[in-house]
Amino acid sequence: MASWDIGSYELTAAQLEPVAGVSIDAVEPVAGRTLLDLACGTGNASLEAASRGARVTGIDPATRLLKVARLRATEAEVDAEWVHGDFHPLPFEDNSFDIVTSVFGMIFGADENDIAGEIARVLAPSGRIAIATWVDTGVMSEVGNLIRSAVEEKVQLPPEDRPRFDWGDEDNLKLLFADHGISIQTETRRLSFRADSPQQMSDEWADNHPVWLATREAVGSERYDRLRADILAALEAGNEDPAAMKLTSDYLVITGSPV
Repeated sequence: MASWDIGSYELTAAQLEPVAGVSIDAVEPVAGRTLLDLACGTGNASLEAASRGARVTGIDPATRLLKVARLRATEAEVDAEWVHGDFHPLPFEDNSFDIVTSVFGMIFGADENDIAGEIARVLAPSGRIAIATWVDTGVMSEVGNLIRSAVEEKVQLPPEDRPRFDWGDEDNLKLLFADHGISIQTETRRLSFRADSPQQMSDEWADNHPVWLATREAVGSERYDRLRADILAALEAGNEDPAAMKLTSDYLVITGSPV
């Protein structure tokens, strides 16, 4: 698992910021409500909710990203509590929050049953959730699969020992949260990423994204060079703007409440 303290994830977080607004829209009204933002990162959803009057707690295991979130909150003149910690177990009492959100972050590295159980535990009986997850289709998914395959090849895991929960599968998600007493619905949304060229997009990720930096360390320079060539080819093939670089990815917004 990558350390999200390395690199400059805030560059990617800025591109994901529109999803924070969509997610908070999905759980309105938030003013005066207690809201937990899981894997809050640089604070996109936390700051959006706080600006609308929610009493926000953001939790993340990455110390550096929490520092960025605190600075952003100060600059935006909004109040939020920032907690350094993991997701299982969450360091909060049962029924602590009216709303639980997460914009992509919790799906990386957390066991799905553990995190769904913890969400159900800290969520008030009348509470609501809004969680954004990637759909396993399109160029972004292809890039992720290339990275995953390179790492698994390095550690030589046989296919049967590579279980991975599909956070973009609606049926999987309904079963997962139903097992913990939460009924959900999903809505598919789209987000576009832009750059001057496929090469620029690839280089920015390779130089700054924690997952890319951790992958380089894990697989070695020779394998990493081949991986970068494969990813660049995928970006070029999927480019939606011949004059620059644009790729559009589907994501789900999961909403629901305890039953």
